[in-house]
Amino acid sequence: MSKAIAASARLLFFSMTCLLTVNAAHGQSLSFEEKEIDLGYMPEDTGNVVVDFKWSNSSDSAVFIKEIDTHGGCTIVSYPKDTLAPGTKGKLTIRVNPKNRPGPFVRKITLRTSPDSVVHDLYIKSYIEPSVKVWDQNSNETTYGAVVLSSDYIRVGHVSENTKLEKTIKIKNTGKETLRFVASKFKKPDYVMIKGLPDKLLSGQEVTVTFSIDFSTAGKLGSYTDMVELYADGNNPKEIIVYLIGKVIPVPVVSATRPMVQLLLNEADLKEIPSDKPAQGSFTLKNIGASPLIIRKIETSCSCLTFDKAAPVAAGESVTLYFTFDPRGLSGQEEKKIILYTNAPDQPIITLLVKSLVVSL
Repeated sequence: MSKAIAASARLLFFSMTCLLTVNAAHGQSLSFEEKEIDLGYMPEDTGNVVVDFKWSNSSDSAVFIKEIDTHGGCTIVSYPKDTLAPGTKGKLTIRVNPKNRPGPFVRKITLRTSPDSVVHDLYIKSYIEPSVKVWDQNSNETTYGAVVLSSDYIRVGHVSENTKLEKTIKIKNTGKETLRFVASKFKKPDYVMIKGLPDKLLSGQEVTVTFSIDFSTAGKLGSYTDMVELYADGNNPKEIIVYLIGKVIPVPVVSATRPMVQLLLNEADLKEIPSDKPAQGSFTLKNIGASPLIIRKIETSCSCLTFDKAAPVAAGESVTLYFTFDPRGLSGQEEKKIILYTNAPDQPIITLLVKSLVVSL
């Protein structure tokens, strides 16, 4: 790892100390037992590592986690989706895999809470000891004890929202015990079916498992990461995780009376802004079609960029979409993307650009 990368990793880790702590001056309502988790030294072939950050809502107001950004597909976070009542406690469960990441290891999780709109950054640090075997950057093989997966994630790429497809991975039992799968304890999205996985896997046996994915029932748009959790007795660990990673593209609806988008500008330049203060901007679009325009989803390239929810835009009407850019922790020239998913057949995906020059005062 280069010195520049190592320095960046140290800088990221230093920022971690600001994670999810109570800050009354900024109206934060969540507090965490730990500000950082140091996993110490661990072998590259450890497999998936589970880290829990325990939180409590120490305020007298309800709060919920509005958004979580994992800054990459190698980190998966499980967190409560419901409102967190005053006085309640819980945890964020973070899964990372150190394979093919030898040396200093820093992982960042960013989340935003509502209604206080506070951004929290979480970091996990470790030092990964390289495996004794030759490091193969192109291999996704993952080990769970004596259980070996040909890959612990499935990339489906860019697919339309009505796509049905099948993907496969291989599972091998390298242990001496028989591996017994307990289907009743599997956890998976409803739009995923598992085929070819036997009730038991004998010592030395290998099978090809098929994941049948039906996005027409998933109700997803934009980038996503989901998790399939298998459960097995024998050959610890009992949980075997496979991640689904991809991007779902909307299908245009052809109609004689359809919405049409007219953008005044697809770029907003905030110019020079201080690094310690959120800045606001807007985009204006007009529906020049003959039926209501619906913005189905708004996706941003960074959790530092947030949007208010957009209401349907009647035919012939305009709407101004306001956004907030929080530059804390950033510096220099910054460019962030905003992606709108709409019901307009001609423009189902609209990409907007937010530019700025972040300066420290």
